[in-house]
Amino acid sequence: MTRVAASALVSAALAALVSPFARGAPATLCNADETAYFSCAMAGGKQLAVCGALPERLQYRFGRPNAVELAYPADANDGPHDLQIARYHRYRTERLTLRFEREGVSYAVFDEQEDGRRRGGVRVRTPDGRERDLVCAGPAASRLGELVGIVSCDRESALNGGRCP
Repeated sequence: MTRVAASALVSAALAALVSPFARGAPATLCNADETAYFSCAMAGGKQLAVCGALPERLQYRFGRPNAVELAYPADANDGPHDLQIARYHRYRTERLTLRFEREGVSYAVFDEQEDGRRRGGVRVRTPDGRERDLVCAGPAASRLGELVGIVSCDRESALNGGRCP
């Protein structure tokens, strides 16, 4: 093998080992010691995430890495009690929401799958009843189902069919 070919092979191997962050992959809103229970890119380069280290911490975050615009609850240790989960499922359909209210505004992170199609994002409802879905710009990574039975059940959600354990 020539010296040039060997050098190219070593360079390619090293490039494959470089961290995805160094290659331009998007950073996450979750810390290294947290699990991303939901994460996706939003329009304008922002991100949506639900991060935690259960059973102690869970927090909704929206914004950019190192510039989070909204984190709820302010103390992630309150998350398992302050955030509320709802789930509905039947054949080929599953809908999950993780909801909270802040200053009269309701936020519900949603992960909806039906007939092979998936949609995720956050649904925002203002005090005057206006509702808007901010949908993920790309695929969502969701583990919201793992929160069922760990965080509080959302008694107000129709997804639960009026039942909370």
